[in-house]
Amino acid sequence: MGKNVTRNDVAKLAGVSPAVVSYVINQTKYVSEEKTLAVRKAIEELQYRPNLHARSLKTNKSMQVAFVCDNLHNDWLEIAEKKFFDKGYFVSHCYSRDGDDFIQMLIEGRFDGVFMLSNRYTATQLNEIAGAGIPIVLYKTRDYSFLEPNIVTVAPDIYSGIVKTVSYLAFRGHKRILLVPPLRYNMNLKKGFRERAYKDAVETCGLEYQEEFVCKSTDSLESIKSALFHLLLEKNVEERPTAIMAGDDYLAGHIMQYLKKLGLRIPEDIAIVGMDDTYLADMLSPQLSSVDFSKEAFSEALVDTMLKLIEGKKAEDRLIEVSLNVRESV
Repeated sequence: MGKNVTRNDVAKLAGVSPAVVSYVINQTKYVSEEKTLAVRKAIEELQYRPNLHARSLKTNKSMQVAFVCDNLHNDWLEIAEKKFFDKGYFVSHCYSRDGDDFIQMLIEGRFDGVFMLSNRYTATQLNEIAGAGIPIVLYKTRDYSFLEPNIVTVAPDIYSGIVKTVSYLAFRGHKRILLVPPLRYNMNLKKGFRERAYKDAVETCGLEYQEEFVCKSTDSLESIKSALFHLLLEKNVEERPTAIMAGDDYLAGHIMQYLKKLGLRIPEDIAIVGMDDTYLADMLSPQLSSVDFSKEAFSEALVDTMLKLIEGKKAEDRLIEVSLNVRESV
């Protein structure tokens, strides 16, 4: 079934009009809970799939949203993707590329909206996308000079997460803490939330801020490992970092494996904390401490904000509260 099933077939099985089926699918008008459940049950039973191309011609929407990522290992985005799917939207994951050509490809791709997880793009480039009528929900990790009104932030409170982590590590006696941002992160010591939070927290805890302990070589895992080798093995013991904050759990896992190859014990020789608190945190050995946030709350905020922007409505910036989940790695 499914291939030849029409909206009329769904309406007949659900005991409603074809118009009500459209209202439920497109969420354009209020439909009672009873009729909504009947339509959804009929859709599932008949394996009905709306014709997205036909719908886009009628509504002038592509029903597609782009997720632009610096790496494609954000497994927690599956929750948000499912919520978009339930709203009738298809999500395309795009690996970030430098240059204006990539910006033009996003614009020409006829996406209804863009969720921008990368911080590699300038305010001018973001505004160009927004100026083409494509709203952006920004996973904001840095300050920008000016952003168009249809660019809105939804992100975990990264600044708070870094502060909590540094404060806890300092409480545990660590005086030299290394910050390693995510892969392909666009470093900016003045505008970046991670960088500012790290400096503020280190100084608040009465520790010496050393710019050397902010890893700037994040273009690849190899460049990060090279920086780690220098700081951990080519320095005197009293000058080496005793703890690492990794930009995400995926990166933290790679760092942990590298530390073990260097003969270092976790956490006896060096502690490590990740960010995002994904499934990897429990699978790694020792289990990884990580900055956590509600993936459900984040996904709800992301989808709600994006749909408001797509409909031309005003949306407010939203930061999701974070906490530090302490496990065996510290």
